[in-house]
Amino acid sequence: MRKLYLLLSSLVFFAVFANAQRTITGKVTDDKGNPVPNASVIAKGTPAGTSTKDDGTYVITVPANARTLVFSAVDMTPQEVALGASNVINVSLKQEDKTMSEVVVVGYGTQRRRDVTGSVSRIAGEKTKDLPIQSFEQALSGRAAGVSVTLPNGVLNATPVIRIRGVNAMGLSNLPLAVIDGIPTYIGNVGNSAANNVLSDLNPADIESVEVLKDAAAAAIYGSRAAAGVLLITTRKGKQGKARVNYDTWVGLTRPFNLIPLLDGREYELIKNEGLTNAGTPPNGTTRGFYPYIGPDGNPVSTNWYDVIYRQGVSHTHSINISGANDKTNYYLSFGFTKQKGMLVNNDFRRLTGLMNLEHKVNSILTIGGKLQYTTSKNTGLNSGSLPGQAFNIAGAARLAFNLMPNVPAILNNGAYNINTVNNTIGQGANLTPMSFYNAKYILDKNIFTSENDRLIGNAYGILKIIEGLQYKVVFGIDNLLVTNKTFLDPFH
Repeated sequence: MRKLYLLLSSLVFFAVFANAQRTITGKVTDDKGNPVPNASVIAKGTPAGTSTKDDGTYVITVPANARTLVFSAVDMTPQEVALGASNVINVSLKQEDKTMSEVVVVGYGTQRRRDVTGSVSRIAGEKTKDLPIQSFEQALSGRAAGVSVTLPNGVLNATPVIRIRGVNAMGLSNLPLAVIDGIPTYIGNVGNSAANNVLSDLNPADIESVEVLKDAAAAAIYGSRAAAGVLLITTRKGKQGKARVNYDTWVGLTRPFNLIPLLDGREYELIKNEGLTNAGTPPNGTTRGFYPYIGPDGNPVSTNWYDVIYRQGVSHTHSINISGANDKTNYYLSFGFTKQKGMLVNNDFRRLTGLMNLEHKVNSILTIGGKLQYTTSKNTGLNSGSLPGQAFNIAGAARLAFNLMPNVPAILNNGAYNINTVNNTIGQGANLTPMSFYNAKYILDKNIFTSENDRLIGNAYGILKIIEGLQYKVVFGIDNLLVTNKTFLDPFH
């Protein structure tokens, strides 16, 4: 009888214990419906907890007094769900909005925005990556107070004039210091008559953000190199979740606008001959005067030199990247291709880029990572007359476009270039008064200017967490730039 009583007591105990617990199942996804692995699921106010599997599913046994489940994951906003009658609870977590208004990059690391005493402006890469530009700094104008960015001409890949809080030096460079992922790098033009802005080696689609340091705090960190300000450039890394593949592209047209209206051949002859008459030396048809050159079609020539020097160019760029992250590792891999044809004949730009960012958390105190970026680019140019060291007066294409005589041809009826063999300037045609300018057609066809880059930027780093709030970081970096400039000037001209 006693044994029967113990058996019944045990059955009642187990029945009560079983009724005191319940098993909850479900799936955790992001706002796009993708499963979220390793998400935390906790019964609030109890020790019960679990994490989701690779497919986002979970199983948790909770006590009878549990009233709420808390779901959380890295880079996602936590969510609380009240327990009801159902034992199946599916949850969709949203990406947590971590804006740089709260945290900014400052030289040696990051600080909360409210703790920053220096003058720092931030431009997010999302605002510039889709703009039809060659180099990211061309898009900084008007996006940061105290920062002036001016494009000095229409030549492809010309270095912008960047001024942070005005002119800071009288004789030295006013260009700011550029720091790419913690590695100070060169900034400026390294080309010849083919402009070559080295910052264009960065694909704008790979840039996460640009911070502009504008006060003495920058010099305190980087020394005299930061006298004209600092551009802190951070490239993209992977974000929490499964692998994502993104493809960005744009296509655009480039052409000159607001060109000065010019005289045609007959109008030019009329005005020039009037000038001779007003000077007391009227045209006489033998020693002085301006007259039409008859083309192969039997009509007087009227050359539009704009058509010889300018063109409408097509530009396009393509970027594809693969990125992702989990609690231990984040990665970002991208490839980019850009090809642009400028508004000036012979002005072309081509760039091929590759970038890999990788970071891995070894354990609770050690994190390692690295970056490898390779870029090859080719710039083709001409003597536009608008770059430093170029001759604007008689050989600069921008001046020749509106200063050459419209009543003479670029190519003679016999197929030869129209060149005066005495001084190599453009031939007079039927004019009796010589002109001291070069034939733009000959210059564009015969002279060659190219500037090519092969560049490798890389770093490797380790972060050691010493105590909470204190860590030690060591970085080894390389910025290897090989520039090949080629100039060929035709010996005849």
